[in-house]
Amino acid sequence: MNSIALTQMSAAEAEWAKNQAARDLRTAVDALDDARASLRGLAADTTWQSDGIRAMHDALADYGRRTHVESSDTQGRVREVAGIDLS
Repeated sequence: MNSIALTQMSAAEAEWAKNQAARDLRTAVDALDDARASLRGLAADTTWQSDGIRAMHDALADYGRRTHVESSDTQGRVREVAGIDLS
């Protein structure tokens, strides 16, 4: 939602939209963190050596790192939404 849309809303509507966006982003962060934890466990379970398992282990570890990056970026969006000045 951009600032023009916010100015066309009442203060209560804008505050509700801001809070809803922050809630939705926090839900996304929680889901990403859960996925990362699952990926970390799967990666740990596949540490024994085998070409196929090694490739799966590396892919799971990579997905875990990328999920962490997405979670961090989404947490940044939560802070941005929280910082929106509605006055």
